[in-house]
Amino acid sequence: MKSKILFLIIALTVSAATHAQLGLRGGVNMANEIRSFNKEEIQRAFQSENLTGYQIGLVLQLNPKKTGLGMELGALLSQKGSSFRFDSTGGVNSFVKAYQEINYIEVPLNLRYRICLGGLALYGSGGIYGDYALNGKSVFDSEIITDFETAKNFDDAMERLDYGYSVGCGIEIMGTIQVGAAWSQGLKKKDASKSFTDRITTSGGVPVPNLEVSSTSKVFSVCLTYLF
Repeated sequence: MKSKILFLIIALTVSAATHAQLGLRGGVNMANEIRSFNKEEIQRAFQSENLTGYQIGLVLQLNPKKTGLGMELGALLSQKGSSFRFDSTGGVNSFVKAYQEINYIEVPLNLRYRICLGGLALYGSGGIYGDYALNGKSVFDSEIITDFETAKNFDDAMERLDYGYSVGCGIEIMGTIQVGAAWSQGLKKKDASKSFTDRITTSGGVPVPNLEVSSTSKVFSVCLTYLF
C-alpha cells in the first residue's frame, strides 16, 4: 500500500512539473546521397533524380516547465531509400539510375533543448531511433532490368531491423507549430548473406554486374509538427 502511495506521489509530481503535448508530424526524407551539411550537397538532395520519401505519424513531447530540456518519443511511418549504381564494365553500355525504396515503422527517442523568445522558440534535438521494415522494392530507370519487388521475398533479400542516431533543429511558433530539419545516420551494418543485389537480373535472366548498394542509411528530413 505504501509503495502505491509513493508511486502516485511521484507521478503527480512529474505531471505537475512537466508539460506533455501530443503532436501530428508530417514531412519528407531526402536521398542518402547527402553525406555532410555542405550547402551544395543539401541543394542536390532536393533535385528530382534523388529519392524523396515521406514520414508521417505521432510524437509525444515532454517539456519541463522550469527548464528548457525535454524529451520526445515518436511512432512514424517513414519511407527511406538507398541509391546504387550500375557500372558499364559488365558488357552493358548504359548507365543505370536506380534506387531502393523501403517503408519502415520508426520509433525515435530524442532529447530536446528549447529556448523561448516570446511567441517563438528555437530548439535542438539529438537521440536514437529504431526501424522495422514493412516492405520495399527496387526501381530501375532502364529497359534492360525489370523492377525487383522485394516485398515478395523481403526476408530473403533484406533485413527488417535497423537503428541509428539523429540530430536536428527547428523553430516553434506559439507553442503549437514546429518546423524542423534533421539528419539521421544508420549504424547497423548490412548482412552480406542478404544482399538483394545478388538477386537482380536483366529481363533475359542474366545477373547484373557491379551493382552496389549503400551499407547504411543516411537521411536528411524536413518536417512540420502540429502540437495539440
